[in-house]
Amino acid sequence: MSIKVLACPHCGAPIPPESGKSVVCRYCERVLVGLPRSWWARPVAVPPWEGRASDHGKSRVGLGAASWVLDRHLATGESCEVFLAHRDARLTQRVVMKLATDDGARLRRELGVVRRLRQSSAPGSDHFVRLLPSPVVWGTPRGDRAAPFAVATRWRPGFVHTAADLRSRRLDPRVAVWIGKRLLEQLAWLHGAGFVHGAVSPEHTLVHARDHGAVLVGWSRASWRHGRGGASTRDDIAQAVQVAASLLVDAPSALVRFLQAHADVARCGGDALAVHAALIRVSREALGRPRHAPVNGAAS
Repeated sequence: MSIKVLACPHCGAPIPPESGKSVVCRYCERVLVGLPRSWWARPVAVPPWEGRASDHGKSRVGLGAASWVLDRHLATGESCEVFLAHRDARLTQRVVMKLATDDGARLRRELGVVRRLRQSSAPGSDHFVRLLPSPVVWGTPRGDRAAPFAVATRWRPGFVHTAADLRSRRLDPRVAVWIGKRLLEQLAWLHGAGFVHGAVSPEHTLVHARDHGAVLVGWSRASWRHGRGGASTRDDIAQAVQVAASLLVDAPSALVRFLQAHADVARCGGDALAVHAALIRVSREALGRPRHAPVNGAAS
């Protein structure tokens, strides 16, 4: 005969059988909620939430059913202020909070585009949808920051730099190559899903230095690629190549010439995968076989 014992998910200590739907762990003093009710259960009062001492004095925004603490300012966009924030509760969650600085129309449009793309069934969607912002809650904010509209998206650990942040560093040219490749890969999927980004730039390119990742943000100008006017696939591709070219320092001339040529909208072509393949070929001829090129270790 075996006996099943509940354990604290934080420290592993056993939870006594007299516990109810909530209990304070006797070992680590964490508050545990949502415990399975059993025949021995009895109610246990949950201490009132008084907030974290480290959050005192910080601005708060009410959005949805929760209050969110604004930890620090991340960026100023064309139509919004961007903050790193977390839910003011025991079970917290870190988010990127965008607060509209205009009438909120562009932020609402961005939200609509992202939600539509997240439902795409275009080839590669299982992977590339994960690179899109993941909306958590949106609406009219309350509290310390007045704004007509706000959106909170899930925070992605590791994406702490933009390509613009890297332009002051003396980078290995391989860094420019892998950032360009990641952007072209995402654009190939995006164009296949029927959209163009319309604002590919160093400021809209988030970089994960350790994992060689790069993702696009700033989707307020994205549009249906088959519509009239607006950006084209050529515009997106040329802008992505311009991002890579902006990071080159002391690079082989063949690679420089290739990026300069494809940064021209008239010469780059409208097939992101074709430019991606050409970039791989030219970079191998100029730099040799691919190898890991760290960003953090680069000289400033």
